[in-house]
Amino acid sequence: MALFAGVSEEHLTALATEATLSSYKSGQTIMFKGATVDGLHVMAVGKAGVFIKPASQPIVQVAELASGDVFGELSIIENGTAGATIKATEDGTYVLNIPQDAFRVLLNESPEFVDRVKALIASRKP
Repeated sequence: MALFAGVSEEHLTALATEATLSSYKSGQTIMFKGATVDGLHVMAVGKAGVFIKPASQPIVQVAELASGDVFGELSIIENGTAGATIKATEDGTYVLNIPQDAFRVLLNESPEFVDRVKALIASRKP
């Protein structure tokens, strides 16, 4: 996947060793808006929706995530909380969670990776 292109095998192995894989059914919440983000989430298999609730309006889906997409990076970098709720939109959705500490180590050791993360964040801002 593009975000991890050029990351050394050593770093990728360290991330994989510390990561956990979780499965979700359609409609199951992966992350709640306002929750503390515990790591970088990588969509391994399946699909998920990004949901927000605009003021005085019903909840709406504003994006769809599929295999290879990531979420949670902005909350980690800005030491914030999740800005949206993420829900699986199909059964058999698997999400890899790379712990925050492991993600930060890679950020500290790879300026190229930092540039790709910043570009990803910039691409998502209106």
